[in-house]
Amino acid sequence: MFLKHLILRSFRNYSEALISFERGINIIQGRNGAGKTNLLEAICLLSTGRSFRTVHLTDLIKKGASYFYIEAQFEQENVAQVLGIGYDGKGYRIHHNRTSLRGFVHLLGILPSVFYTPKDNDLISGTPAERRRFLNVQLSQMTPLYVHHLIRYHKAMKHRNALLKQKSQRAITSFEQVMALSAAYLMKKRSKLINALKPRMRFFARKLSLDEDSFNLFYEPSISMKRVDDIASLYAGQRHKELMVGTTLQGPHRDDFLITYDEKDAKTYASEGQKRSCITALKMAEWEELKNTNSHLPLMNIDDFGIHLDKQRLYLLKNMLKNFGQIFLTTPLIDKMIGTNCCHIEGGALYTHV
Repeated sequence: MFLKHLILRSFRNYSEALISFERGINIIQGRNGAGKTNLLEAICLLSTGRSFRTVHLTDLIKKGASYFYIEAQFEQENVAQVLGIGYDGKGYRIHHNRTSLRGFVHLLGILPSVFYTPKDNDLISGTPAERRRFLNVQLSQMTPLYVHHLIRYHKAMKHRNALLKQKSQRAITSFEQVMALSAAYLMKKRSKLINALKPRMRFFARKLSLDEDSFNLFYEPSISMKRVDDIASLYAGQRHKELMVGTTLQGPHRDDFLITYDEKDAKTYASEGQKRSCITALKMAEWEELKNTNSHLPLMNIDDFGIHLDKQRLYLLKNMLKNFGQIFLTTPLIDKMIGTNCCHIEGGALYTHV
């Protein structure tokens, strides 16, 4: 996978820009507020169908403009491809080469990417919802069937919750059957992903700390049942209690995972520097798993690169990054790595190219 050009029109603070990239490490340098992160946000939207900063597409339209358009021109197995998204405040248009896509779900897997932003440290200290989102984004890029079951589960649960609020059991069994089928699939995929990430994360964490840090990863499903019939029976057995509260209390929508440091909860026992090192290792493990599944080198994106790690870990990471395909690093610092492409962003424009 090689992202050659990124085109932005009326996106965030960019009026119009065409930014060219090279293979390997691309450094995007500029002062805070210059628009560095906006480039990674555009790549994220093109890769996953969502921004890592907002859920509202209108936030992405440049002030005073009526629309935005972003486009990635890339090569996959030496075949030139184009992926574009346009939004005018009312509706969106998505195209992959000459094919129109019906929704953002259909973007997934076309431009596989991993993103590490400062907010990702919440994967240790934040809420279960943030950790579920991490699993969902990763698995959605790996298999379209995961997205199908995720949507199916939440749609059926929405109907079940509506009936619970109405104190009605009319047709509730049919929704529970749908939920049980998709729940079994989602939990199986999440468990498999955690088991795949675990040894890789531990390996990278040790390399980043010169064998000092020992982290581990554990999947914590909301329910222990694995068979569809058993999950359906659980929902049926929970009905009496859930009719009183008006919502579904157990299922994949309550799943979580735990990160430990020296066999203790990393949230409490790891230092802030160790937490950043752990999440860096997790993102590298995520990249490897995505590569092995898709047979393409995913894009690696790291926002505010200079603030993630201490000097020693940063030095070790720089040496390790050479093995991670095409990489995009934003930084307020001038840090020219050997063999890297560096561009300077000033006020939403490409100021200079080195």
